[in-house]
Amino acid sequence: MQMSDILGNDKVRELLLEHFDHQTLLQFGDWKELFLSFFDAAQELLFILNSDGYVAAVNKAGSRELDYPPSEAIGKHFTEFIDSDNLASATDMINKALKEGSSSLEVNLISKFEVPKLFMLNLRTVRNGDNIIGLLGTGKNISYQKKLESELNDLKPKMIELERLINLERSRVLQQRSVLEELNRMKNEFMSNISHELRTPLASIVGFSETIASDPNMPDEMKIEFNYIILNEGKRLARLINEVLELSRMETGKIVLNKSKIDIVRTLRKVIDEFVTQAVEKNITLSVELPDNQIMIEADDERLSMALRAVVNNAIKFTNEFGRIKIILNNLFREVEIIVADTGIGIPQDQLPNIFQKFHKATRPIEEAEGIGVGLVFVKQIVDLHKGLINIQSEEHKGTTVIIRLLKNIKDKN
Repeated sequence: MQMSDILGNDKVRELLLEHFDHQTLLQFGDWKELFLSFFDAAQELLFILNSDGYVAAVNKAGSRELDYPPSEAIGKHFTEFIDSDNLASATDMINKALKEGSSSLEVNLISKFEVPKLFMLNLRTVRNGDNIIGLLGTGKNISYQKKLESELNDLKPKMIELERLINLERSRVLQQRSVLEELNRMKNEFMSNISHELRTPLASIVGFSETIASDPNMPDEMKIEFNYIILNEGKRLARLINEVLELSRMETGKIVLNKSKIDIVRTLRKVIDEFVTQAVEKNITLSVELPDNQIMIEADDERLSMALRAVVNNAIKFTNEFGRIKIILNNLFREVEIIVADTGIGIPQDQLPNIFQKFHKATRPIEEAEGIGVGLVFVKQIVDLHKGLINIQSEEHKGTTVIIRLLKNIKDKN
């Protein structure tokens, strides 16, 4: 049965009227000729099967897709184009179309050169009254589309991983920016604080010097007192400048310890003596427990003294009037342990993890607690260079305890 037998004029007219109105079709003349023009103009596979499943017609584009001339394709049974793996599915597709009027299926069609090509096929029945006289089929080559989908599916895990890495990197950048902003804030605060700390002793030095210079008749006792204040403020200013410079050198790796064998008992006692007057002025009870014997360690006496001075200075600065400070030196088996405990304002628990960060300054409830934010950083740097350990224990409004452990001279038997 040929195409002309399956699609007579009435059947062609019926098919065309599904897409065009009657008046439009009249303008194009012969309906059958019009259908055939559409048939060959289509860029996808179009074919017609007779009632036995043989190809009655195939358009030019479909022939090219299957590498067959139309004359060779016509007369072949539909199943001859079906991949053996898809034969059962194709049979079910035809049966479904015969039963329900239409069906569709993704199936591999075999070209003349035995190349499988994946098509999306659609079938619909052609009826003459109640009798099925054939099937109309359309097919779209989706091999390339499926290849792209497969490649996309292969890429999806990589894309997900890439997106995760991008989000991780974005989070990292945001965190770094947050850290940089915090460092910038602390640096600005540091500059403000150090300016204040520098101005305070300078103001005293300049003020008392001008007073002495402007009053030639000033009593000697007052001159001595003013000179004492100027001397102390000058030393305070020098310590502050040295502390900042030492910290800078340590961070750039330009500092080298000048170690020698020193008596840590003598060094600590000298540091404490420097603060006795300051403690008395604040009515602070200063208790000291030091061994009577020498304890020798290998250390840089100058820089270790600076670190111990910073710890004692903090204890006095942050302890209110009538408070207590206790300084203990314990002679352990291989180490010496220095403990400086005060009853001062303490450090909030949430700020304890940050106290060794540069420029960090714990929030203090009183004005005199202002500082430049490098004291404990400087102390830790010095202790680290001596391969020692430092630990801070503190409770807000109850006090702070600083514990420093340093290795003893191995040859020392004390």
